[in-house]
Amino acid sequence: MGKPTFLCIGVQKSGTTSLINYLNYHPDIFMHESEKHFFSRDLSNGKLTKNDFQRYESYFNTKKSIIGEKTPCYNLLQYAMDRIYDYNKDMKLIILLREPISRAFSDYNMQINKRGKNLNCKTTEQIIKYFNHQKTGGINELKNNGNYSIIRGYYDEILEYIFSKFKRENIYIGISEEIKNDKIKYYNEIYEFLGTNKLNNINLNLDSHIRKYEKTIPPQLELMLYNIYKSHNQKLYKLLGRKIKIWEDYYKKYKIS
Repeated sequence: MGKPTFLCIGVQKSGTTSLINYLNYHPDIFMHESEKHFFSRDLSNGKLTKNDFQRYESYFNTKKSIIGEKTPCYNLLQYAMDRIYDYNKDMKLIILLREPISRAFSDYNMQINKRGKNLNCKTTEQIIKYFNHQKTGGINELKNNGNYSIIRGYYDEILEYIFSKFKRENIYIGISEEIKNDKIKYYNEIYEFLGTNKLNNINLNLDSHIRKYEKTIPPQLELMLYNIYKSHNQKLYKLLGRKIKIWEDYYKKYKIS
């Protein structure tokens, strides 16, 4: 039984499942293969108990010293981040960010796959209606892990709260598109961040959950989401100290910048 030293806290649809494979590829790292949702669980019946923590830690059956799990909704729920901080103020956090328009539409396609019979989204108008019904308030209002396709892309709000609690050196922020383009560089950065050595050779074919969806994003929705995310992206760039070129190239390509 071990105690987690790091968590991958999202974001959803950004390659966090593949991250499990690449971290477990390293001989010094153990990452649980399933999402535990421990810190985001409903505690309407009370607080986490000693027995709850013992049960949680029992999932990490390893002799390795670098131990973690990933549950993408942790980043979105401020009460989950509060619980993580109370559990371990020095927890290392990995956050992968994906361009928010494509992330939101991937989220939508996932929901269609899960609840297709209950979602009437065959036409562009119906797809737009689906997104118009999405909650768009601040993340501080969220009380559970719901279907928040749009809000999950408010990366500036997400990071501002996390930065207010955890030391910046304990947080690794990766851009999923950049990682995909140079896996050796960025996974080695993550290995070093977690406190172990780089690897000269990494199996580059460990990606998971790469799905091709039939539906492509309607231009009207693309523009609508761009207008929603534009100010959030600008604030994100200030937090990161740089623009994300691969995202900006995408916006120019579709002539929505």
